[in-house]
Amino acid sequence: MDCHIEYVGKMRNGIPKYWCLTHKALASDKQGNKLDSCLNERKENRKKSLSIEENQVKSIKLVFANILENTVPTVYINDEEFDGVLLYQNCVLDYKDFVGLLLAKINHVVLQQVRCSHCEHYHSDNGKFAYTPHSTHLCLYCGHFFRVKKANIGSELAMIFPTLDVQLQRGKLEIEDTCSITYDLFCGSVLVNGEVIDTIVVKGEELSLVEFLNNQLKDLY
Repeated sequence: MDCHIEYVGKMRNGIPKYWCLTHKALASDKQGNKLDSCLNERKENRKKSLSIEENQVKSIKLVFANILENTVPTVYINDEEFDGVLLYQNCVLDYKDFVGLLLAKINHVVLQQVRCSHCEHYHSDNGKFAYTPHSTHLCLYCGHFFRVKKANIGSELAMIFPTLDVQLQRGKLEIEDTCSITYDLFCGSVLVNGEVIDTIVVKGEELSLVEFLNNQLKDLY
């Protein structure tokens, strides 16, 4: 799908901002010049889509083969690898939205329906914003900032599917070179190297699994 780039106003520093409505990404450089193509590094996955309204989704799983080296998970839908976007009404959802749900659920965040006041799209918070309530949101559909009265966190996936909070069991696991994370959205389970634990030791540092995942995935927004 080709980029659809529009001017959406100026940033707080006065620099013009262009936004790609197709790939939900910035489309201008640091000086505010319009780019020929947006900055979404995975725009190619928009070519493959799956409509939730036309297809039954029985399971969604995320697998980070080694989250210490790569924070982009492999997504499995109905136990088949899927590198694309989910479509539901006017929602377009990709791996960042799935990761955002993981962060929200492992932090026991109360998710709300958040809607952009500019374009009326529902809004999903990802990365560090998936576990940090905030009153100013950036709409990825239109590129505008909008405010809500009370700080909150939104998720389109939580509106569509009955997802569960993550329940961890007491246990400690020491990680050497590989840390595999598997998240089942519908069951609410998180496995670390195949085990259910709540504490992880990486390079001699002991962290709760929540702290570890929050830090590893904070920039996926």
